[in-house]
Amino acid sequence: MERLTKRYMNLISVLGIVVGLSACWRVFSGGLPQGVGPSTVIALVALCVLCRCLPLYVREDCTIDMSFISVLAVALVMGPAGALVLLFLTTPLEIVPTESGKGFYHIFNTDPHKLLFNTSNLNLSLAVGGAVYYALGGTPGNISLPGILLPAIGYVISAVGANALIISGVFYLESRMRFFSIFGHMLVGMIPSIVCSSTIGYFLAMLLKMERGHWLAFLFMLPLLLARFSFKLYLDSQKSQYEVIRALTAALEAKDTYTRGHSMRVAGYACLIAQEMHLPRTTIHRLLTAGLYHDIGKIGVPDSILQKPGRLTPEEREVIEHHPMAGVDILKNINGYQDILSMVGHHHEFYNGKGYPDGTCGEDLPVENYILGAADAYDAITSDRPYRKGRTPQQAAEILRKEAGEQFHPDVARVAAQLAEEGRLTQQAAEEAAQTGM
Repeated sequence: MERLTKRYMNLISVLGIVVGLSACWRVFSGGLPQGVGPSTVIALVALCVLCRCLPLYVREDCTIDMSFISVLAVALVMGPAGALVLLFLTTPLEIVPTESGKGFYHIFNTDPHKLLFNTSNLNLSLAVGGAVYYALGGTPGNISLPGILLPAIGYVISAVGANALIISGVFYLESRMRFFSIFGHMLVGMIPSIVCSSTIGYFLAMLLKMERGHWLAFLFMLPLLLARFSFKLYLDSQKSQYEVIRALTAALEAKDTYTRGHSMRVAGYACLIAQEMHLPRTTIHRLLTAGLYHDIGKIGVPDSILQKPGRLTPEEREVIEHHPMAGVDILKNINGYQDILSMVGHHHEFYNGKGYPDGTCGEDLPVENYILGAADAYDAITSDRPYRKGRTPQQAAEILRKEAGEQFHPDVARVAAQLAEEGRLTQQAAEEAAQTGM
C-alpha cells in the first residue's frame, strides 16, 4: 500500500471516530426523541444487526446491503444522529457470511485498520447525509408525505455519494486510475442496494411509528427475508452454471500450455478497450463474460490440431473454424448467456467480411464483437507460441493500425493501438481488469 494511501486512510479513520463519538455524546446526553420508547430502540438495534449480517452478493462488484433499510428507518424515526450511533455501536455485532458461504467475516478476523477505516467511512458518510437532511427541512419523527420526500432523498443521495467519494479516494491513490471513472463505477455498484432498501426503509419507519410498531416491524421483515432467501437460491444456481463453464474453460486451456490464461487476458483486453471507448458498464460486463468463454468451443478440437506447430491443412482449418459456433451450441441452452452468443459466435469475423464463420462484415455486427476480436488477436500477437516468440505491444500496435478497416474495426483498432503504445495494454493490466470486473 502506498504511503499516501495509508495517510489518507488514517485521516479518514481519525475524523470518523471523532464524529462517531461526538454523535454518541449528543444522542445519549439528549435522551430519546419524543414518541420513541425503549421497545422501539431495542427493535431498531435488533433489526439493524439482522440487516447488517445479511448482505446479498449479486456480483463481485455489486452487493445488496440490507443494512441501509434499518439505517434509513432509524434516521427517519430517531434522526440522523441516532442512525449514525446505531450503526457505529452495532459494528462489533456484525457477523457476515463470506461470498462463498463457507465462513464469516467478523471483527476478530478482519484487519483492524480496514475495520476502523470502514467504520469511520460510514460515520462520515452518515454525518454528511444528516447535514443535508436538516438543511432540506427534515424533522426526526415527522415522516408524513410528501414533506419527508426531499429530506429523505437528500439524506440517501448525499450519504451514498460521500461513501463512494471516500472509497474512490483509496482506489485513486492506489491505482492512479481516473478518479471520476472510479467514483462513477462505485455509484453504479451501489444503485441496486439503495433502490431496493430505501423504499423498504421508509415503510419500516412507518410501522415503527404505529402503536406496538416494533412487533409489526419484525413481522414485516419475515417476507423480506424469505424474498432474500429465494433470490439467493437463484444467484447460487447462476454461480453454479458459471463454475461449470469456467471448469470447461480451464480444461480447454490445460490442453495447450501456450494458451493458458488466454481467455482471462482476452477478457481483460476487451474491458480495457471498451472502457477507453466509454461504452456502457453493461456492455463492458458482457464483454468480460464473452471474453472468458469465447473459445469454449475448442474443447472439442483435437489436441493434434490445437497444438500443431506448423501450418494447418484445409481440413484442419475447417475444424478450427467451427469452434465459434460450437461455443454457441454449448452456451445457448444455459440461462444467463444469451446476450453473449453473438460475440462468441462472431469473434473471428473481419471488418472487411473475410473472417469466419459467416463472413459478416462492417456495421452488420455490433462494435463489441469487433472489440472481442481485436482483443483476441492482440493476445495471439503478443503471446509466445511453439512456432514463434510473441511480439511487443508496439509491434502489435503497428499491425492493428495497418489492418484498421480490413481485419479490425477502424475505431477499435485506433483505440487498441493507442493503449498498446502507451503501455496500458499489458498482460498484467488485462488480468487485473478481468479480476476487477468479475
